[in-house]
Amino acid sequence: MSSAKQTRINLLFNVLSLIANILVGIFYTPYLVKSLGVVAYGVLPLALIINQYISVLTGSLTSALTRFYSIALRQNKIKEASKYLSTSLFVVFILIILLFYPLSYFINHIDNYFNIPFLLLNDSKKLFTFTIISFFISLITSVLNITLYAYNRLDLLNIIKIIRVLGKLLFVLIFFNFFEVNIEYIGLANFVTELIVLIVSIYFFYNFSVDKVRLIWNGFDKSILVSVGSMAMWIIVQQLGDTGLYRIDNLIVNKFWTTKESGILGAFTELGNYTIIIASVISSLFGPLILIAYAKNDNSEMKRLTIDRSLGVGILVSVMIGILGGFSPIILNVWLGEEFVPYYKWLMIKLFLIPFYSSAGVFAFSIRALNKVKFTAILTVSLGLINILLAYLIAYFNRSENAIELILLLGIILGIIQSYFLNGLYFANFYKGTYSKVLINSIKILLTITSIYFLGFIITPFFNGINNILSLIYIFIIGIILLAISFKIMLSKEQINEMISLIYKKK
Repeated sequence: MSSAKQTRINLLFNVLSLIANILVGIFYTPYLVKSLGVVAYGVLPLALIINQYISVLTGSLTSALTRFYSIALRQNKIKEASKYLSTSLFVVFILIILLFYPLSYFINHIDNYFNIPFLLLNDSKKLFTFTIISFFISLITSVLNITLYAYNRLDLLNIIKIIRVLGKLLFVLIFFNFFEVNIEYIGLANFVTELIVLIVSIYFFYNFSVDKVRLIWNGFDKSILVSVGSMAMWIIVQQLGDTGLYRIDNLIVNKFWTTKESGILGAFTELGNYTIIIASVISSLFGPLILIAYAKNDNSEMKRLTIDRSLGVGILVSVMIGILGGFSPIILNVWLGEEFVPYYKWLMIKLFLIPFYSSAGVFAFSIRALNKVKFTAILTVSLGLINILLAYLIAYFNRSENAIELILLLGIILGIIQSYFLNGLYFANFYKGTYSKVLINSIKILLTITSIYFLGFIITPFFNGINNILSLIYIFIIGIILLAISFKIMLSKEQINEMISLIYKKK
């Protein structure tokens, strides 16, 4: 199958995955908030954050593996690719065993680390247990699915994503309706869903990998572990910094305030995650293409893909975030309820980083393909530590809700520096003539989101008295118009045509 045709198929399944995520996103978070209450819901983001920290260690291995494994496959080094896969799967099992005891201790003493109401403590421990076990299962799944990624079969990967997102919702509905409304059943739903996803992934792996690559149970190779581990170590360092920048706010809010505030902030974070998923409909198409270009030593294609696609993704997400932030009082009232509306500024601040973060993700594809992660890792963890220290000091000396806004603003400033400028300018260091393009693109992204924020702020009062559903329809129409205008102004004709060609190109 040609690359262009496969890309269009990938986009189709990306859109199907997007639809599934949007439908679940519209229903799932409000359903949990209304069923559990804001205080009980506030425990859920804490469990997800712990998964984020664990994934720093284990997910970094799969990120490094993807780079080496994909290049080996594209260069038709099947035996070497098989050793990469087998060695990494072996290491994942070892990591799971090593993490078992410390995580068990953490769960048993969870009240020492988080501010959790006593009545929710036992249920919270069960939630954390199921969530962590589910994550371990997903690690095995992710290693098996690297073969699909390497061969640019994002369509099959999206089938797995759809099963995962719909499965979690379905089982939560079943458990809540046939047993009881309890946060532990959210963890159980995740566990059951991940088991199903693992079975499907094993099926895809063995059917798609026939005569291509195979697991060698005695295929552990120390030299491969060293090469993958060296890159993984620096990815671990970088992702520790990422977590310090993007997730620490919720932990600090829980520590110094209550699960109510952390629950509100967690719900807003979920909304941001859904916009990242929407952005990935486009951006995820380029990861395999960048790796393929690198494997072929096609530097001009890598440069073009990275610069142009990062801008396209940035503008797309800027419009979405601008709409969500600018019209946030209306959207929050419809989506989560009137009690969330007074906190709309938190949402606006929390979302502002996402366009830069999504755009920088394209730069990250190229930096990892080049295996140049050490420098960005050191600076990222440094910024992460600065963010943790300053956010902690702000919360320690100021317990008002205004302090939460300061913590979020601090995260935006350091996050933009780390995500976009660090990755973008470091990428430009390897490709002459791209510094100015990276800087100009950042200005375009900034102008897009701020102008739409301002426009939404001006228009919102005119929606008073209008039916909620009708308001959302108007906002959607405004968003489509602004997206078309933004693309026309911020992207060149060639860039627009290339984005369109992902769908309509027939050769």
